[in-house]
Amino acid sequence: MSRIDVVRRAVAVCFAASTISAFAWAQTFAVSGPRGTFPTSQSGTDGAYPHANQTGTPTLPPHAFATIVTVPANATRFTAVVIHAFRHTWSGDAQLILRDPSGARFNVACPVNKRNSTLYGTSCDYGASAAGSDYTFVDPSVSASNSFPLTDVASCNSGAHLTPGTYDQYFNAGNGAWPSSLPNNLGVLNTPLRSIPVAPGTWTLECYDWYLLSDNGTFASWELQGDLVSPPVGYCTAGTSTNACLPTITASAQPSATLASACVLSVAGVEGQKSGLVFYGINNSCFTPAPWGAGTSLLCVKPPTQRTPAHNSGGTIGACDGQLVLDWNAFQTANPSSLGNPWSVGAKVYAQGWYRDPPAPKTTNLSDAVELTHQP
Repeated sequence: MSRIDVVRRAVAVCFAASTISAFAWAQTFAVSGPRGTFPTSQSGTDGAYPHANQTGTPTLPPHAFATIVTVPANATRFTAVVIHAFRHTWSGDAQLILRDPSGARFNVACPVNKRNSTLYGTSCDYGASAAGSDYTFVDPSVSASNSFPLTDVASCNSGAHLTPGTYDQYFNAGNGAWPSSLPNNLGVLNTPLRSIPVAPGTWTLECYDWYLLSDNGTFASWELQGDLVSPPVGYCTAGTSTNACLPTITASAQPSATLASACVLSVAGVEGQKSGLVFYGINNSCFTPAPWGAGTSLLCVKPPTQRTPAHNSGGTIGACDGQLVLDWNAFQTANPSSLGNPWSVGAKVYAQGWYRDPPAPKTTNLSDAVELTHQP
């Protein structure tokens, strides 16, 4: 891409900046788990539900069905749990729980209820027919189009079944409200879906039935849906050095505003044995890359900028095997008053590599650039 093309593109990007920013935050994921029937056995003793008038020790039911999905490493939050072709007569027996890789549990839907010591709950079925129906559970802040019937009543929102569609997570209410603390909550938390801490790895949907002998459940598959972190985005073009090197800057991951995860910036393909550094800015809005002297390099980062410590690129003199490396967290920790610090979630960083190249028109050259967005 020529310098003119880069400049023209930058002008176009300026007018589309808000659209690009929105797109960067709009990436999503959906991971699917296999079908199942629950309970997996009808033998044994029912669980002891932690209702308001309980006299014994609460316990979860035996014979839960567990089905797993793998959450990707760049997931940031969950937005929905979808159960496909879900059929369970008397939905008030069923409880759906999400378990994270460490074993922590979170309620998804708990329409179970207790009146004194008698299992009651809603008699409404999951599934408009024997083939089952799709049900989606979302964070309570979404205000879903459907609601569970009031606790301790048998009336349904659609004939004898629950209307297929989207529901807020349900932690129950009244006498059947799921407890908010140990020991009665049995370690199952009433955490809104978007607030559940996300960790990559194996997540499990646990399906419990509070009445083993009848009114059991089945579904065809399930999905865990959520948002993804956009990867760091490269932009602009590198200048060609005296020895025809075209350095490229990359980042290992998006930075964390709390420095909770590693972020390393690397400029590869630098002239060997040259002094260089990474510099960055925090606002590139409507900035047109500017010529760097009479050479082919472009300044791709809008001032003001922050220089990080200079160091030798290593490698071989006359070759393009040098490298500049910046540990982002280490620099921010050592320089608490540096540009942009302290950082907030969503804050942008625009970084570029600089290195000495004495025969070049400005005795220095620049790499391309990379855009980063701070995550939690």
